[in-house]
Amino acid sequence: MSRVLLALPLLALATACAGPERIAAPAPLPVPAPAPAQTAAPRAPDGAAANLVIPARLPDGSYATPNRAVSAAAAAWHLRAAFNVAALNCNDPALAPAYNQFLKAHRSALKSAHHALTREYGDSASFDPAMTRLYNYFAQPPVMAQFCATAAPLLHQLALPTADLPSVAPAALAQVDRPFTDFYARYDAWRVDLAAWRAGDAPATPRLAYATEVFRAEPHAEGGTVTLAAR
Repeated sequence: MSRVLLALPLLALATACAGPERIAAPAPLPVPAPAPAQTAAPRAPDGAAANLVIPARLPDGSYATPNRAVSAAAAAWHLRAAFNVAALNCNDPALAPAYNQFLKAHRSALKSAHHALTREYGDSASFDPAMTRLYNYFAQPPVMAQFCATAAPLLHQLALPTADLPSVAPAALAQVDRPFTDFYARYDAWRVDLAAWRAGDAPATPRLAYATEVFRAEPHAEGGTVTLAAR
């Protein structure tokens, strides 16, 4: 009987030494998946500047270029200006002789066109600056490659003495102007793409949620969310 009484205190001592119940350590928080990499901003077409000023787009979808809705005299003289820019800027050594031949073949028609167009402007003080702007228009770097590809064959064709410049100038000028209006349409489309890219440039702020089940052994611990500061 004495042996049983001695064993009971030993059992109580062993229980006391075991210490309080252990609580499992919280599981590590999940590592958030990396945010998808932002795509690069869309680039302006044909190497154009990002702040380029282009003619206004009209309700019918066309652009208010210097060659839109001009007189017959303006069409012939504007075509001459286009061919002059092509002869000076396009990488085709045959264009300069062709341009000289064009001037020779249509000397009379071009002289009449010049006089008529000067009268349209009123005087040389208004005519000369307008022609400077026209030359600069045809010399726009982003459009040069397409302009040359269009103007070169036309210049060779119209350099022939048999060409009737007054009758073909309006249609030829419209062809020469097309690379510019096509470029403006691409530039406007790029502006839309850029605005869309900018609208989606700032990703949503990432949020992490704790796994609340790891705190069940501690009655005062609660789960929650934490917002990461933007860096």
